[in-house]
Amino acid sequence: MKNIDIFFSNEEEKKRFVLSCESDFEKRLSEVSKKAINACSKILLLSGPTCSGKTTAARKIIDDFKKIGKNVIIVSIDDFFKERKETRKVNTSEKIDYDSVEVIDLQALEKCIHEAFHEKKMKVPIFDFLTQSRVGYNEYDVYSNDIIIFEGIQAVYPQVLEFFKGEDVTGIFINVDNDIILNGISFSRDDIRLARRIVRDRKFRGANAEFTIYLWQTVRENEDKSIYPNKNICKIQIDSFMGYELFLIKPYLIEALNEVHENSQYYKRASEIKEKFELLQEDISYDYVPKNSLYTEFLGKKD
Repeated sequence: MKNIDIFFSNEEEKKRFVLSCESDFEKRLSEVSKKAINACSKILLLSGPTCSGKTTAARKIIDDFKKIGKNVIIVSIDDFFKERKETRKVNTSEKIDYDSVEVIDLQALEKCIHEAFHEKKMKVPIFDFLTQSRVGYNEYDVYSNDIIIFEGIQAVYPQVLEFFKGEDVTGIFINVDNDIILNGISFSRDDIRLARRIVRDRKFRGANAEFTIYLWQTVRENEDKSIYPNKNICKIQIDSFMGYELFLIKPYLIEALNEVHENSQYYKRASEIKEKFELLQEDISYDYVPKNSLYTEFLGKKD
């Protein structure tokens, strides 16, 4: 449990606090990059539970490898999702699981991993989350000096790890590591990631807050079954929480939660989340956040 008390006298203090948090996180990412470089592995497995910051960590690692002359190819395991015909709406007659191994095209993934180690070219599908369909492929020339990052929650699933058996790989695990008491208000690490996911899914995946809350129990069950028991295969680990983020995400989250109708079976849960965030007295503007911030994963790229 981490206790944070922070109050602001003016907007300038908010700006300085944001930049301080970002600088601290950048140092943590730099340390991860150093360890990954020193490991000298051709393949990096970058994993962590949903909305933990994997994309930002991958971007930093790529930049740092480029500085030493290494070409990096990133493969998102999410692009190996099987196609779905259903829209992203609540259907109480079906328990939808978007995070289990069953939704991954394991045959295609195994072929891609084999190509990464043994072929000169690698073919990676492109998955469109809005249409829930595979819309094409990216093809990469693979050279002996290249680094390949397989990124996704599924990177530590036993069925996926089996494809890397006997090969030289290094695992990296990113997560929100602690429950937080912010100005006397308690937020669990799951509260924080759920807030991130609600605003991300609304912006990027065509899913409303009701749908994300509906999925959350299955998401957490899968994490406890397939992710957390295997996290220690990753020798490099990093905490992605930033002290300012709950003030930042508050208005976007409340806007999304306000769309949950009072007749919904998820209205009570939405209201509980909203009431907790409304207790925070401050907001922090996205204008104060750097262009390369972790939060571009959840709120979108900045001009």
